Amino acid sequence: IARFTYQNQRLSSKKVLYKATPNTTHGNHWGSRMAFDSKGFLYFTIGDRGKRDQNPQDLVRDGGKVYRIQDDGTVPTDNPFFNRPKAKTAIYSYGHRNPQGLAIDLKNDIIWEHEHGPQGGDEINLIQSGKNYGWPILSYGINYDGSSFAEDTARVGMQSPTIYWVPSIAPCGLTVVTGDRYPDWEGDLIVGSLKFSYLVHLEVEGSRIVSQEKIAEGIGRVRNVEQGPDGFLYVGVEGKGLFRLVNR
Repeated sequence: IARFTYQNQRLSSKKVLYKATPNTTHGNHWGSRMAFDSKGFLYFTIGDRGKRDQNPQDLVRDGGKVYRIQDDGTVPTDNPFFNRPKAKTAIYSYGHRNPQGLAIDLKNDIIWEHEHGPQGGDEINLIQSGKNYGWPILSYGINYDGSSFAEDTARVGMQSPTIYWVPSIAPCGLTVVTGDRYPDWEGDLIVGSLKFSYLVHLEVEGSRIVSQEKIAEGIGRVRNVEQGPDGFLYVGVEGKGLFRLVNR
């Protein structure tokens, strides 16, 4: 994670805020989403880097985690593992596979995250400080060769997903809807699908997801969805460009 100064259409004054270790040449499960909360803390995700039996459950190693830092790179002293010997103090939650969506409901201070499962078992999680989200011990998915690996789908001391998808939709991009452009969707979630080329509108009540519907079907492989400063939803589609979602 790096910070720059933007001025006169140029970036300068690069400062690295966080560098994950160890390095790896493994080519998948990088994670990589970022979001600020209402207090100015920066949250970001790092995937398990394809090493599910090493990284997600180990607090000494990066990977398979959600992190929280200050915008200058320092670690808040109230992070859950700040005083844990040898732990990566920036870790906020762990036991994740490949988070490709992170969004914060600033009005209610609710942190939403979604991640790719293996063959099935994509998840949306309600992120809480210090919680273990179970990967790879818990999963609704199976290996790509059809064999099973997970020990369970729920376990005391681990967090189960708020919702999950079987078959996988390959979620990518996540945003919380606010403002008056889409008045019926206030506080709801919008998720992109890489695999099936649509958006998913998730109706939210408090911290519960109560329903879901497909929208913008056939739009293409969705890489990201964000709400712009004008209140409109913008969708980044692989190989096509940027779309604006208009409520008619």
